[in-house]
Order: sequence, then structure tokens, then C-alpha cells
Amino acid sequence: MAISLGAFRTLDDHSFGGRFITLSIDTRLTIRPVDRATEKAPDHRVYTEDDVAIGAGWSRTGKESGRRFIQLRLAAPELGRHWLSCRLVELETPTEDGDTHLLLWEPADT
Repeated sequence: MAISLGAFRTLDDHSFGGRFITLSIDTRLTIRPVDRATEKAPDHRVYTEDDVAIGAGWSRTGKESGRRFIQLRLAAPELGRHWLSCRLVELETPTEDGDTHLLLWEPADT
């Protein structure tokens, strides 16, 4: 089961802006496209509202759905020692508030 960590909207510069929300974090993030230096380099960088880089993202295509999404890895002291892996997926229809994407997290099975 995927858990929503926030809603984002597409900005004029092809980046995404929105809120990242957990039980202890509520902050605005921007996910910006970047020029890739190598094949394995990220397609996006993730920044806080204070323009601090906290992660990266890679464009992917779903194996079954064929839909594009961005696989993100986020890190901050509040998140602990491990990277938080989540994905930014496009909504079929934008919300009334103008949100176009959801940030989803699927906890590992235990």
C-alpha cells in the first residue's frame, strides 16, 4: 500500500513544487530537472524551501502501467541514517487546487 507524503504541481520551468509531509516534517520542496553528467546521474535534484539539496531523482517508466514517474531518494537528519525512497507520480486529473502529482512511499514488507 502506497502512502502519500505530499502533493505537487508542475511549475512553468518544468520543475515540481509542493509540500513534503510526515508525522514530524512539513516543508515545501522543489524537484528540479538537471542536465545529466553520466548515464547513472540523476535527472532531478530535490531542494528545500531554503534551497538546500536533500535528494535526487531518476525518471522511470512503470513496467506494467507504462506510465512515467520520478524515483526519488531523500536524506536529512530528521529521516535517520537511511535514504527515504519514494516516487513522484502524475495524477490522471489535476486536483481543484492545481496539484498534478503525488509523492508516494511504499514501506518495505516486514
